[in-house]
Amino acid sequence: MHKKLTLILILILVLAQLCACGKPQAEPSPAAESEAAAPAELPEEEAPDEPDEPVGRTPDRVLTSTKYTAEVYIETTQYGQYQIESREYAVSDGVSAAGLRAAGRGSYIRFFDQTVTEAGTVWYYDKSAGDWRSQALGDGLYASPVVVVELASGQTYFLALPRTFALRENGSREYFPEQDGILRTTKLRDGGVRITMDGYGLAPDCVTDALVLTAPFGLDWSVDNCAKAWVTYVKNGDSHWCFDGYFRKSPSNYIPSGENYYYCCAASYCIRGYLGRMSRCKEAPALVILSLDTMSQRQNQYGYVPTTPGSEWLQGDYGIGPGFYDTRFNTDLLELYISATRRLGKGMFEETMNRYLAFFSQVADTSHITTENGGWLIPDYWHPDELTAPHTSLNHQASECLALYHAADLLNRKDLRALADRMLLAIVDTGSGWVMPNHNLYYSIKPDGTYVEGDYPYLTYNDLYDLRKYLSSSERPELETLTYLMGEKLQWMQKNGVTGYEKG
Repeated sequence: MHKKLTLILILILVLAQLCACGKPQAEPSPAAESEAAAPAELPEEEAPDEPDEPVGRTPDRVLTSTKYTAEVYIETTQYGQYQIESREYAVSDGVSAAGLRAAGRGSYIRFFDQTVTEAGTVWYYDKSAGDWRSQALGDGLYASPVVVVELASGQTYFLALPRTFALRENGSREYFPEQDGILRTTKLRDGGVRITMDGYGLAPDCVTDALVLTAPFGLDWSVDNCAKAWVTYVKNGDSHWCFDGYFRKSPSNYIPSGENYYYCCAASYCIRGYLGRMSRCKEAPALVILSLDTMSQRQNQYGYVPTTPGSEWLQGDYGIGPGFYDTRFNTDLLELYISATRRLGKGMFEETMNRYLAFFSQVADTSHITTENGGWLIPDYWHPDELTAPHTSLNHQASECLALYHAADLLNRKDLRALADRMLLAIVDTGSGWVMPNHNLYYSIKPDGTYVEGDYPYLTYNDLYDLRKYLSSSERPELETLTYLMGEKLQWMQKNGVTGYEKG
């Protein structure tokens, strides 16, 4: 009888271990409990061995611009039942940024383990206070989305703590906040301090992602640096930077969707934040290069970065399924590549831009709606299996037009400028048709010429503002139409108390 009970208990334990993370059965990480919580120390033999340091490394790829070089090292290391993939960007300015992903099975994943022998400072975001705090490097446990450790010598570790996601349908992710990773600093008897970063709750249909940036200098905490920017983007739960791209909260009409579901968005707005900080934050170029190269890997065989989930709206109205092309998201991404090239120098991302521009030009050539005087309206969405031509919204058309002008200037391409001119002509041709009786603007126009309500409060106005600002250096007749549309929208915004629009 005793043997039977023993066998039953063993069977129960084995079945519990085999539970996958449909909802993870692992105990929540210390970060999910309290700032002061500490996980039990693992037995010495369970701690993963550090791989041997290679004598000399050969990069898998080299990204080069006129101002920067980034050597890319890709490595996968096995640790028992799980493996960690690393994609490191060693930049010529001395900064190194590495995206890390663990896959397999493990309740405890060690991403970083470094012992230091000098004094230092730990910077972390205090969620309860809503502000950044610092303290001397010693014993500590941190659950901040980003923790920065700065040593007296200037050596700095920028650590984006591990986040665990389940891989869901159509490239979506389900985030498990209760499995957030932690960073621990432990004072040793010899006077050193051990710094470790651990993830939790990894199961076969999950991944755990982290990022480590190292620099030979400290961050400037007197300005809005990149650590602050990172926390701003993730602290409210609307977005995450993952090993394979920028993930935003999934809308309720996406397939799949749920409370903590995320999809990869081509418009990686966090990169815009790093770009804007390049003049004052020396850690920014490495983050820009890592992020934009990661998004480059998501370009599909057509040349665009797809929105991988399905959309109930697009599926129902146009027969457009998962993996569709969103012109606005991809246009915003193109502008990021253009802005990065201006700051990093030419040579690093031209191939990515040219591949996308070739695709856009083809879609424009084959899918446009011709207006009265030969202008081209470009549909907002495209899919190789679409059944019905989609609408064109004014904000998409205006932003695409401006991005083409920017690309034409950067790449010295007359064909892109000619395409932008045709798209601008379409806005002029449809001009007053966009204006509603209450002075608001219609959101979109269908291929049959029908206008549809539902414009954004101020986004379209800002797009028209930016386009007019670009064109204002030349006396172009199109400016009159843009000014008219902006004036109508401005009346509506002021009457309805809308703020956030561009002024000047």
